[in-house]
Amino acid sequence: MDIFIFKIADAKNIDSGLLNSFKKREFRNEDKFFEHSYSYLMADRILKNFYNIENREMESVNGKPFLKTREKYFGISHSGEYIALVFSDTDCSIDIEKIKERDYKAISKRMGFNSHTLEEFYFAWTKYESEYKLSHGEKYTSQFKFEEYAVSVSSHNKSEKFELYIQNGNNFSNSEV
Repeated sequence: MDIFIFKIADAKNIDSGLLNSFKKREFRNEDKFFEHSYSYLMADRILKNFYNIENREMESVNGKPFLKTREKYFGISHSGEYIALVFSDTDCSIDIEKIKERDYKAISKRMGFNSHTLEEFYFAWTKYESEYKLSHGEKYTSQFKFEEYAVSVSSHNKSEKFELYIQNGNNFSNSEV
């Protein structure tokens, strides 16, 4: 499983015509257009250049993106300044959330989370979201903190490990987590 994290602001440096070709729906908010289109552009580029996949035609099943060939599985999430993508040979999903002040106790109670701190709440929330996005079956979730973000990745493969690639200019730095 490979996880890629990109700054959304970098989308503003890309030709809007190119971004528009990756738009999957209409947006009233320009920022949402940039984060959505940029995430699909980067998914396409990773599938092409990192995994050497030629047929990158995508479809949406219940709101989740898939390659039509199912040659590789992927998931997308965005929050705050970042887009996070996950890729695997089995169905996978990801959720990233910026840790910020909110009434986490009330939300935790309503959601049935056992969260005693703000950070615990965000890890419970991202786990819930990541597992919700994944298809039916047994789910295994890994979690980590990236800057001020909680990140959860889920798959059906219990023994799956992940590599983390964080955008650094035009290159990726590879960090083991």
